[in-house]
Amino acid sequence: MYPIENASVWITLAVVAETLSLLLFSRANTLWRSPGMLVYPQRFLVLRSALVLLWVHLGIYFLAPEGLRSAYGSLDVSVLWVVALGLLGGLGLLLFSLSIRTMPAQMVFFGGSLHLVVSVGVGWLLGELISGFRLAVIAVLLLAQAGVIYRDRSQWAQQSRRTQLLPFAVGAIWGLYFPLYGLAIRRWGFWPTLTAAEWAVFLLMLGWALVRTKGTWSDRSMWRNMAEQSVLSSAGQALSGAALAWGGVILHSILTNFNVVLNTLAFRIRYRESLGLKYLVYFSVYIALAIVLILGS
Repeated sequence: MYPIENASVWITLAVVAETLSLLLFSRANTLWRSPGMLVYPQRFLVLRSALVLLWVHLGIYFLAPEGLRSAYGSLDVSVLWVVALGLLGGLGLLLFSLSIRTMPAQMVFFGGSLHLVVSVGVGWLLGELISGFRLAVIAVLLLAQAGVIYRDRSQWAQQSRRTQLLPFAVGAIWGLYFPLYGLAIRRWGFWPTLTAAEWAVFLLMLGWALVRTKGTWSDRSMWRNMAEQSVLSSAGQALSGAALAWGGVILHSILTNFNVVLNTLAFRIRYRESLGLKYLVYFSVYIALAIVLILGS
């Protein structure tokens, strides 16, 4: 992945890039609390997706002009697999935005941490070895999640049944999505995969907006917040991709797991949300076991 003699330099750059990416995403996620999101979320999402498409194409044009040719010059039937993958990722984004607009952030990211367990399962289906050590770590994580839910069952009971399940659905979807996204990049290349996936996300959100036409386009806060959200998330994706290229998959996976702490702290700072000690302990255990699990791979 990088020259041996310069390994420490590239690893340092990867750590800096992924840290900046996580900070950008933690800020971007707080913007899903815009007032209009409670009434017409489909307009927020289609606007955000359209702007991301714009930023992605502008970024490719200025940073790697040949990327546009590779993205659109090699289109064939096989790209439908990437489109289907993009639709899956878009569904995860949709469900995440619906849950984070009302649920406490600690509960949303607590359920979303399920993606680590699902990712390991997907890796097993793709041919990776599942050792007894990995199964033991996964069992500890699942038991820890069940224990936190039981101890905080009164707060979970205040949510509707559908809302309770949203964070776990997001974790399962993204646990499936990201390993397959990595495989797609290896198979079709970075730029074709990125553009096809973002087009799929936009079409999904556009279809939802056409089915549910409720809302207004004159909401200034929607335009302002989604413009900021799209810029932050696009920059975050670019930095995360750089970290993956510079530091490799294992380092990237370890760093990504810190998003649960950064995001809950971001919501605590901006919205003065309380952060239960049980969740903080769980996140700490989750990150530690994720590092152990990945290094043990």
